[in-house]
Amino acid sequence: MSAETAPRPRLRVLPTLATGALLIVLALVAVGGSLSGAAQWSPDGLFYQARSVELRGTPQQAALDETFQGPLAADLRRIDPEHTGSRAWVNYNAQFYERRVAVPLAGAALHSAAGDRALLDISLAGYLAAVLALFGLLLLRFRLAIAGVATAATIFLPALVHHASYPLTDSWGLALETAAFAAAILTLERGRRWLVLWAALLLVLTFTRDTAYIPILAALGFAVVRRRSADAWLLAGIGLLALAPVALMYPMPIREVLAFGLNGFQAPADPSWSFIAGRYPHALTEYLRADGGFVRRGEWYSAAYLLGGLALLFGLGFRERARNDVLLLWLGAAAGIAYLLSAPIFSGLRLELVLVPMAAFGLALGAERLLQLAGGRRRTRSEGRRTPTADPLQRAPHEATAATMSLTAARAGAAAASERRR
Repeated sequence: MSAETAPRPRLRVLPTLATGALLIVLALVAVGGSLSGAAQWSPDGLFYQARSVELRGTPQQAALDETFQGPLAADLRRIDPEHTGSRAWVNYNAQFYERRVAVPLAGAALHSAAGDRALLDISLAGYLAAVLALFGLLLLRFRLAIAGVATAATIFLPALVHHASYPLTDSWGLALETAAFAAAILTLERGRRWLVLWAALLLVLTFTRDTAYIPILAALGFAVVRRRSADAWLLAGIGLLALAPVALMYPMPIREVLAFGLNGFQAPADPSWSFIAGRYPHALTEYLRADGGFVRRGEWYSAAYLLGGLALLFGLGFRERARNDVLLLWLGAAAGIAYLLSAPIFSGLRLELVLVPMAAFGLALGAERLLQLAGGRRRTRSEGRRTPTADPLQRAPHEATAATMSLTAARAGAAAASERRR
């Protein structure tokens, strides 16, 4: 066995299926308040809804007007007239959602059955898929109990539950990203037949959210570190090719996106790189300050999960950095942090959900280490309670020598007596 791989835990089918079913039940409990009733809308959700209306055959401008000027956006128009209530702002911002077509397309297909709840139901389904994908990823390395506990901790992550309860694409983005990391690990450790899954997941992710770069950059970094790994280069190459269709169909106006975000979500008069460079330091400071204030106002669980999980991943994973899974997720965490810092925009820890697979793996490493320490202490106490055997040959050297001499003398005396009787 190479230094890059390690024994996989043996899984029993029925306990694994039972644990997965229990996790789904817990997830349904966590989002129970969103399983019925009308959907709650955010500006992002309205853009996905407008895209879904467009995909059902309505012209783009008519779809935007129907969504943003109709009853679904009534409350947001009253609360936020400068953004949701502004046709100019809506028309400018719509270009950034064109490539995120996967979830709106599914919403268009489900609309006849679910109506205006279609996108919300799809978001909730993505939440369940993310739970199962994370459980599967952790099972590649950890025993069933550890994988189950770490996944359960993720189920009740407030940032994940909250944003999955809106008609958004974040839950499916997380599910696809997590599954892509699992497919990459399977390719590196079990063979190239998993490359097909890797390619398919990334292709769908590119049409869902702009986070496919995270597993792709992780695979590219892995290939650079493990230069002689042909499988790693195949992962990186196929990942880069998966970006081509969405780039050709919907080119991303990166400069405009960054300038728009750094300008307080207002269309800048001059979306140039110099404008972006001038605004970036202040935006980064405000991003860190806003996230810190968000945590102080009560989001301690999400912050502890993400920061604690990443700290454990890098800390405990250092001794195992030769392992494929640890190195890949190290690089994935670095790519995720770079993704967040490339456009430092406060999102209520919504964008930070891209770090969930890496943080969950770190938490599982911590649980595994605790179990190892607890097992070592139990063995030490058990050995301390054992009674020493009373074998005379295991006594002190001088005692063993005396016992041996006495035994020899007794045998000699018995032999002499037998000779005299003859």
